[in-house]
Amino acid sequence: MVRGWDVMKNKTKKERAHRLFQDNMKLFRCPFCSHPFIRSRHFGLRCSQGHNFDLARNGYCNFLASAPKNDYQRDLFLARRRVFQAGLYQPLIVEISKLILDQGWKSVVILDAGCGEGSLLSQLYLLLAPGLTCSFLGMDINKEGIRLAGALGEPIIWGVADLAQLPLAANSVDAVLNILAPANYGEFKRVLKPGGMVIKVLPGPGYLREIRNQLEIDVPYSNEEVLNHLGKQLKIQVQKRIYYQSRPGKALWPHLLKMTPLTRYRERVIKPVPFLTIELELLKGVYPQQSFQKLRKEI
Repeated sequence: MVRGWDVMKNKTKKERAHRLFQDNMKLFRCPFCSHPFIRSRHFGLRCSQGHNFDLARNGYCNFLASAPKNDYQRDLFLARRRVFQAGLYQPLIVEISKLILDQGWKSVVILDAGCGEGSLLSQLYLLLAPGLTCSFLGMDINKEGIRLAGALGEPIIWGVADLAQLPLAANSVDAVLNILAPANYGEFKRVLKPGGMVIKVLPGPGYLREIRNQLEIDVPYSNEEVLNHLGKQLKIQVQKRIYYQSRPGKALWPHLLKMTPLTRYRERVIKPVPFLTIELELLKGVYPQQSFQKLRKEI
């Protein structure tokens, strides 16, 4: 649990975010010059070389020099939030929490790299915070997603950032989550503490099968190439298949269709189904210790 968070309830989101950033200043570095940030009364972050990053009204910080081209729009992220609120991915979140709790940490810094609109990290915080001292960081390159994440109530630090140039200090994070999102394993290695871990989630062959069938996507999904690449980067300690069928209901169906890239640019009527297949591959990996020793010489 974040100390003193209850007394901040009457503060604005921007004031609460400022407190979180100030309390966790040592975790960050400037993404432009790699210098540390310095404490300031200014509502944002300022590095020792004078680069400034302001806090938005609802409490996130934008670490990008310019706005990238993003394919995902606000309506997609709103749909994802509705789906998470309905509990569709709760079994996955519980499994992730078990991997973290099994480490036996008393305090933990967790980065969700590619966090989208933040629901998964927010729900994970609620599972972990009662028994742990937590610092949770959610980073995504899509501003619309992070803007929605900033509206959540949990004490989580949100940032618009490029996963190839994270605004985090070396050896600052205990666990990197990379859930159904692109990865940058070089940056993950840099920001992880020795002994830290990457938790990666990939879609399995049956993921959203009922939607794929109606779209007549005949090519079966394969994550073999991604798994092979992952195995070259990390030592895989846990690999677990998560499989279940959910009853989404007709009210949730439009949000399910809107949240997935499968339905984009396809003009096809997709009928609600009573069950929806969720098949995911959950992996926990660590970097070999010698790779950290090599990294220290390079920094």
